[in-house]
Amino acid sequence: MLRGFLKKMILRFTKILIALAWFLLVLRLVTMPMPYYPEAIERITLADKLVHFILFGGLFYFLADAFLKKGFSGSLNRALVGSAESLAGWRWAVYPSLGFSVIFSFFTEYLQLYIPSRTSSLYDTVAGLVGIAFFTLAFWKVKQPKKPTLLLHVCCIGCGAYVSRTLKNEFKVSLLYYNPNIFPAEEYKKRLEETKRIAKKFRLPLLTEEYDHKKWLKKVKGLEKEPEKGKRCLVCYEDRLTAAARLAKEKKLEYFTSTLTVSPYKDAKAINEIGKKLEKKYKVKFYQADFKKNDGFKKSCALSRELNLYRQDYCGCDFSRRNFTGKVQASSGRLPDKTSEKADRFTKPLKNKE
Repeated sequence: MLRGFLKKMILRFTKILIALAWFLLVLRLVTMPMPYYPEAIERITLADKLVHFILFGGLFYFLADAFLKKGFSGSLNRALVGSAESLAGWRWAVYPSLGFSVIFSFFTEYLQLYIPSRTSSLYDTVAGLVGIAFFTLAFWKVKQPKKPTLLLHVCCIGCGAYVSRTLKNEFKVSLLYYNPNIFPAEEYKKRLEETKRIAKKFRLPLLTEEYDHKKWLKKVKGLEKEPEKGKRCLVCYEDRLTAAARLAKEKKLEYFTSTLTVSPYKDAKAINEIGKKLEKKYKVKFYQADFKKNDGFKKSCALSRELNLYRQDYCGCDFSRRNFTGKVQASSGRLPDKTSEKADRFTKPLKNKE
């Protein structure tokens, strides 16, 4: 570990020395008094412009390379650590280097007005600026940030649209729609179709797993009367996160996470604990977050309205659907009626057509 740290420090120090040496070379060449030979002016004009092109373009490149840091900026999550260069880190390297190189190019031409036998030239300045622009493009091509891959489990696209849009700044995102808890089947299909529509609109790959509601019911057997955020929900969280971790490993993706924490009805702490446990089991990094923070839930609702997305009135399972329906009926002075067709304000029919 110490050897790796020392190797990185030596490499960083070497890059800083190269940038400093190049800066001193540029400063020396553009400020050095030159003998005046009128007959040679015509012959050196093109070469002189090429020298300015290389000097100032190289100055930007070596400065940016010295500033460039590896690892994530933590703008999304301070706990996130990766090996790729983040876009924020790339900007931190490029913007100061670009600004300094451009200003230095103008400054040296102005300085030449006071140096014997040197003349200031707008063409030299232009050649330097073109060199900086060219080497900026070259730097982007060679050092461009490589986004790590992430598999995002989506419980519904209302939450998925907001989270995927947030994460795509730092990740190459793929979506996973796996929700065997959803009931009835018509509701499952409705959410799936909306997910497909947004995946296409956002140009995100979409993975799906088999919908087997009966199998899911067996997993939560005996927990039917558990409240929201209770033991039944913990089983459901783990079932879906396990699928995400397994598929992320199969597809050789670097991270996995879920939109579940967007909902104010979901236990973000429990979800993240399960995710970290699965990270150790499947050897795939779990992106730990609570997406409801910073008004995440409100932002997801606003984006849903903007995109005209379908947003359901309950989590997805029959237990949460009945619970919400019961609350609606109780608020209207009626007792829950599980058998009444009117009690279902969400989907028809209730019978699962698997």
